Amino acid sequence: MRSTPRQRLPAIATILLGTVLGQGLVVAISPLLTRLYTPADFGTLAVVTAVASILGAGATLGTDRALVVAHDTATARALVVLGLLSTLTVGAGTTWASWVLRHDAARWFAAPALAELWWVVPVTVVAVGAQRIASAVLARQQRHRSIAVRNACQGVGQSVWNLTMAVAGPIGLVGGLAVGRIAALLGMVRFRRGDAARTTPRTLSAAARDHRRFLLITPWSSMLNVVGQQAPSLLIAALHGSVAAGFVALTMRVLGAPVGMVADATAQYAAGAFGLRIRSADPVRGLLVRLVVRLALAGAVAALVVVLLGPAVFSTVFGPEWAVSGTYAQVLVPAFAIQVAVSPVTQLLSMLQRQGAQLVWDGARLALSASAVLVPSLLGAPMPVALVSLASAMAISYAAVLLLVLRAARIHDRTAHAALDNRSVKCDM
Repeated sequence: MRSTPRQRLPAIATILLGTVLGQGLVVAISPLLTRLYTPADFGTLAVVTAVASILGAGATLGTDRALVVAHDTATARALVVLGLLSTLTVGAGTTWASWVLRHDAARWFAAPALAELWWVVPVTVVAVGAQRIASAVLARQQRHRSIAVRNACQGVGQSVWNLTMAVAGPIGLVGGLAVGRIAALLGMVRFRRGDAARTTPRTLSAAARDHRRFLLITPWSSMLNVVGQQAPSLLIAALHGSVAAGFVALTMRVLGAPVGMVADATAQYAAGAFGLRIRSADPVRGLLVRLVVRLALAGAVAALVVVLLGPAVFSTVFGPEWAVSGTYAQVLVPAFAIQVAVSPVTQLLSMLQRQGAQLVWDGARLALSASAVLVPSLLGAPMPVALVSLASAMAISYAAVLLLVLRAARIHDRTAHAALDNRSVKCDM
C-alpha cells in the first residue's frame, strides 16, 4: 500500500495551495492589521486563541483522532456524532464559565477587552472543535481538494472579518479566529449533510467502547498539547502585560503562519496516509522518515533567512515600532524550524495506540515550556532571555517526541511485517 512520490507530492501540494491562499492572505494583511489594531488588541487575541484552542482540542473527546483509524464507515460516523455532541456540551459549559469569570479574566491577563468580549471564547471553542472533527473525516477519506477548499475558506473568512470589522474595535481582531473556522465549516457543508442520520444508539455505544482509549486519554493529551503551545503566550501576558505579549504575538503570528501552512498541509495528508496504512496493517516508518527529512531541510533554509533579515524586515513591513518583534523572531525561529519538521507526524503516536506515551510527552512538554518562561521572568530577566529559554525548551521537546514516534513506528512495522510473512506462509500452504 505504499504511495509513490508521484502520488504523494500532488496531494500535499493540493492541500498546501489552499492553505497558502487562505493563510497567505492572513499573513499579507498583517501590515494593515498592525496599523488598525494596537499591541493590546494583539495581546487579547493571544489570550482568546490560547483558551479557545485548549478547550476546543479537548471538546472532541479524541474522536477526531479515533475516526481516522476506525475500521468501518459506520463506526466513523458514530465517532463524528459523539464528537459533535461533546463539543456542544463543552461549549455550553464554557459559555457559563466565561460569563461568570469575565471580569476576573480581564484582570488576570491584563486584557480589559475580555470583560466585554467574553462570549467570543465559547463561540470559538465550538468552532474549533467542530472543525477538527470535520477535517479528520476529510483526511480519512483523503479528500485533498476538499481540505484545500476548507483551508482557503478559513483564511479568507478570517481576513475579511479582520479588515471590515476594524471600525468596531478589538472584536474585529479577536473574532477573526471563530469567523475563519465557521467559514471553513461552511466550505465543508456538502460533506457533512446527512452523514449522522444513519447513526443509531447501538453504533454510538459500540464506537465508544471500541475506541475508549481515545475517548479516555486523548482529550487530556490534546488539551495538554495545546496548553504546551499556548502556555508561553499566557504566561508572557500575565507576567509582562498585554503590550509585551502583543509584540511576541506578532512574532508568533508571522513565524507561525508559514510553519502552520506547511505543517498543517503535511499533517492533513499524513493523517489520511498513515490511517490507511494502519487500517491495512502496512508499514509506516518509510513515509515518516521521508516527511521529516524533507520538512527539516525546508525549515532550515527558512530559519536562515529569518536570522539574517528578521529585524529589518519587521521594521520595514510592520513599522519601526515593531522592530523588536523581528529580534524576537531571530531567537525563536530555530525552534519553529524543528517544529515544522516534527509536529505533522506526532499524531502517529495516538494513531498507533500509544496514547499513554503521547500523554506523558504532552505533560512533560507543558512543564518544560512553562518553566522556560516562568523561571527567567520571575528572576527579572528581560524578554529576549525568556525567549531563548523557551526556544531551547521547544527544541528539546520536539526532539524527544520524534524519538518516541520513530520507536512506535518501528514496533508497528515489525508487527506488520510479521503479519505479512504469516499471510505469505498460509498462501504457500
